[in-house]
Amino acid sequence: MTTWLRGALWLVWLTMAGLFWHMGALRTGAALGAGLLSMVVLLWPSAGSRRRRSSLQYVEMGKEPVGQL
Repeated sequence: MTTWLRGALWLVWLTMAGLFWHMGALRTGAALGAGLLSMVVLLWPSAGSRRRRSSLQYVEMGKEPVGQL
């Protein structure tokens, strides 16, 4: 998942938790718990495949002797 998408989902999560708290559907402790849980989801490491794709890959370039003129 891309970084901006994770950030957008985090903002939606916090907005909905705040809205539910404001409407009275969540108590203060539950709203704060939802906020802390959202931080865990936001900071969760990316998938392994993404890390592999973006990791440095070294290519060994063979050197062939240059012929003399």
